Amino acid sequence: MNDLTDARAMGRSSGTRQQQVVDRLREWALNGTLSPDEKLSEAGLAEALGVSRTPVRHALAVLVEEGVLRRAGGRGYLVRSYDRADVVAAVELGSVLEGYAARRLAEAGLPDDVAAELDDCLRQGDALFRPGQPVEEAAYGAMNRRFHALVTDAAIRVAGVGLIAPLRATLARVPFGGPDAIRFAPSAPLARADHLRHAHWQHHYIVAALRSGEGARVESLFREHGEMVKVSLGLARGALDLGQGPPLPILR
Repeated sequence: MNDLTDARAMGRSSGTRQQQVVDRLREWALNGTLSPDEKLSEAGLAEALGVSRTPVRHALAVLVEEGVLRRAGGRGYLVRSYDRADVVAAVELGSVLEGYAARRLAEAGLPDDVAAELDDCLRQGDALFRPGQPVEEAAYGAMNRRFHALVTDAAIRVAGVGLIAPLRATLARVPFGGPDAIRFAPSAPLARADHLRHAHWQHHYIVAALRSGEGARVESLFREHGEMVKVSLGLARGALDLGQGPPLPILR
């Protein structure tokens, strides 16, 4: 492993120790701290993290299921790599799926309880961008996951499009295919705070379109929202494509 100097400080993320271990190992896999060529062991990772084997064993199972790691031999693991084309496809298909869900929800009518929860997400996000304070990416990520889940879950409940759930789960198995894909490649052209601020403004536009029943517009907004993920990963084409090589260690 490379630099693991702050391994024992499990970060500021909320939740159980098990979830913190999952989050940390996922982060290491995606940022290159864990080399795709290095065989990982439960014991070695537990020592590096300063925890027992139990949460590491749980985390390894979760990350294999997510597709971030793959089994290598009896007890070893390797960071799984993906073709850029597969990741781009997962991001684009995810935005198509969410756009479809949002359109169906707008056409069916946004329930008051969902509108209230979406407004709460907007307030939480707005608070993260107060002048003079750094943006807490973990807090933004939690809000973002909630925002996207509210829209798709409401579409399933209100519009009766239950097929969304298994399709969403399939796409989430590819790294960056789900709404928790807040990762930044070295070649990303926007500063992190600027990127997140822009994405959050898109949340405001999405909620406004849902409220007004503008199905076609909210579908288009979700497609554009997905483009922001490609920008952050250095996978966008055209003017935002800086052409600086592999955007993340797990992409080939």
